[in-house]
Amino acid sequence: MTTRQILFTTKALRTFGDGMMAVLLARYFDLLGLPGWQAGLVASSALVGTAVTTFLVGRYTERYGRRQVLIWGGLLTILTGGAYGLATAFVPLVAVAFLGTVNATSGDVSPFLPVEQAVIAQVATGDDRVRTFARFNIAGSLAGAFGALASGVTIALELLPGLGEEGAIRWMFVAYSVFGLATLALVARLRADAELAPGSPRGGLGPSRRRVLTLSALFATDSFAGGMIVSSLIALYLLREFDLDPALTGAVFFGASFLQAVSFIVSSRLSTRFGLVNTMVFTHLPSNALLIGVAFAPTAWVAIAFLMARSLLSQMDVPPRQALVMSVVEPGERAAAAAYTGLTRSLASTAGPTVGGALLGVWGGAPFVACGLLKSAYDAALFATFRKVKTDL
Repeated sequence: MTTRQILFTTKALRTFGDGMMAVLLARYFDLLGLPGWQAGLVASSALVGTAVTTFLVGRYTERYGRRQVLIWGGLLTILTGGAYGLATAFVPLVAVAFLGTVNATSGDVSPFLPVEQAVIAQVATGDDRVRTFARFNIAGSLAGAFGALASGVTIALELLPGLGEEGAIRWMFVAYSVFGLATLALVARLRADAELAPGSPRGGLGPSRRRVLTLSALFATDSFAGGMIVSSLIALYLLREFDLDPALTGAVFFGASFLQAVSFIVSSRLSTRFGLVNTMVFTHLPSNALLIGVAFAPTAWVAIAFLMARSLLSQMDVPPRQALVMSVVEPGERAAAAAYTGLTRSLASTAGPTVGGALLGVWGGAPFVACGLLKSAYDAALFATFRKVKTDL
């Protein structure tokens, strides 16, 4: 397998597992009788642990080697699945969440993602880089959607004699460890082209520090805004405003994942023709308008139509954003730059749901309007700051 094929496969394995675990852990905590505040604290512990690990990965990857760090990630995934299956009390679950690889959402915020992005930026150059990032994200988006569906396998497993629902979920944790074993076997096959070239400056941020910090601040604004309309709040809005059936709501989110995967393909073509920053900004702005439109939709079907249309646009900035970060820093800074921009996005997003929930209590459409306006401000600032920055695309 080539380096790209290995990374695409490990990305799919990771996001499939995370999509599955995001559903299963909620039910597992309920079966264990954890009160809401304890379940929330476990999720928060996972977010904090991911942030700490991301920082360490960004700082030390080039010192120890990209292949070695990804091998550690595979080992940690194996241990995480087994640890969740053994942990039945609150304190051990908090520890596993902090130290483990399962993130608190179905999205891909893995601390090892910056390493993969740095490798992709090295093996793919010029026009091919954004196309490769697009395919990389397609693999993750589709795998995450199917991972969420795969959580339903527990319905069949719990019918086995003496197993029950809790036992079925523990077997799914074993499956998560198997994904880690497969990941370990794959990353162990990475070749020298995945590593930073000999003699290159290594570790942390250097001459590109100011540029990375500026991008981090901008991306944090975008991520905070996106946090105000996380899936759970959108589902709550559809339920309260239109009494939408939960099954239909789930189908809407599943369809949105597939539309986002389609958008990645279109995004790479637009980036090649119009440039990275232009594609990020001018696909985001109509997406923001559609989001604001959800707040004023007269019927559920109009709101769903706006949400579906937005799904075709809202994630088009992801491949060019990743390519932009990789293009404006030195090769030895790529892992650190991806880690720091990813870390600020993750941290900023944690406050979004609280603000969005408060706004939802004032007026159902308020989070959608606030998010759309704040994202538009981010787009304007990004365009003004980086429209003239030269990239290799």
